[in-house]
Amino acid sequence: MDQTPNGKNKSMEGCVMLALSTFRRSEAAAEFAMEKSRETKELMIVYVVDINMARYLVDVEEDLLVGLRETCESELLEKAEKEAGEFVSKIGEEAGKKGIRVQTLVQIGRFADVCLDLLKQTHPSVIVTTRSRRPEWVRKFFGSPVDELTAKAGCPVFVV
Repeated sequence: MDQTPNGKNKSMEGCVMLALSTFRRSEAAAEFAMEKSRETKELMIVYVVDINMARYLVDVEEDLLVGLRETCESELLEKAEKEAGEFVSKIGEEAGKKGIRVQTLVQIGRFADVCLDLLKQTHPSVIVTTRSRRPEWVRKFFGSPVDELTAKAGCPVFVV
């Protein structure tokens, strides 16, 4: 399994992209992506550790306990990045057993931004993702990263 480098990656052109994140983990989406990869024999797994994850969990006033928020955010993001790597490795091993070449990327950022940047580099034939478990009002008020990805992808997006 290779970590995708920064810059153009034509070697995975036409692959199936499995797009996951802190709030979008799905065994069903992973299985669906592997099924789609049977033809291309190439799977790009991108897992975005949501930069805002810690902010949802640690909402400390800036004046209160100076530095606590940054320390907690850093530790939470580091832990989430490690868990993401383990999750992605597990999927990659399963795909490898099926003869599918896998490249992975685990990155801290915003889901739609990271996925859209990677799309420009890899040009997948299809994207498989899942929706986060957020209340409908949050999606309506703040928008949906999955809807943004679907609108801008330029290839079919399956939301499992």
